Amino acid sequence: MQRESDWLAGSAYDRLRAADFDRFVDAVESDPSASVPTCPEWDMTALSDHLARVYQGRSMVVDSGAFAAPDAFEHRTEETDPVDWLRRWSDALDRALASRSDDSPTVTFMPGADTVHFWRRRMAIETLVHRADAQVAIGSATTMDDELSADGVSELLWFGSHPEQPNGDGIASRSVISLTDGTRRWAVTLTDGGYGLPSADAPADVTVSGSAPALLLRVSGRDLDGIGWARFGVEPLLVEGDASAFARLLARLGAF
Repeated sequence: MQRESDWLAGSAYDRLRAADFDRFVDAVESDPSASVPTCPEWDMTALSDHLARVYQGRSMVVDSGAFAAPDAFEHRTEETDPVDWLRRWSDALDRALASRSDDSPTVTFMPGADTVHFWRRRMAIETLVHRADAQVAIGSATTMDDELSADGVSELLWFGSHPEQPNGDGIASRSVISLTDGTRRWAVTLTDGGYGLPSADAPADVTVSGSAPALLLRVSGRDLDGIGWARFGVEPLLVEGDASAFARLLARLGAF
């Protein structure tokens, strides 16, 4: 479901990540104890620690070409400022990526993806979504990059095809789900134990329309209905057809 040739250049992902990282830091510094509605068990400090751990793990993967064991991770002490800790691992990720080209070999968790280009894209999307989480927590959502958001939709639907995903959902029927931002279209077919691309002429059971940022936030599990679409700075999605088919897709992606 992915063609690397369709991705942005790695340098573009690096620039987008840097801009969203700055927005994330600004939000965290404005209120480190604010609760995060999209992650109800976390405050902003916990969200910052999470992103720092992601950056730490991915910098180690890029540097070593292998996933780090859980006991290899460093942990922030109470005496260490959370933003300083986050900046440390953002800098480590920058250094790791700067020393490698997009086509440098690496390991990833997706079959067939084996270059550093994957991690440049993955980290830009990760940062974008968590920047949105942080800004929603303090009520200051800003525009999400449209093309990177569309990349995020493509990526998450790709992740749903991972062979280690749960094999079935107990629903015997076949569901064709179409997502569109008016320019791009994504479609997947779900069966009990199956996930893939429908044929070009397959009618959709449900079509979900909206901006790429709104689609990305929704398929990545953000409760836009409960929290409020306006707080994210996006318009509600239009769901036409069998809403339960879209819910089926969200459940599949939520299990990843």
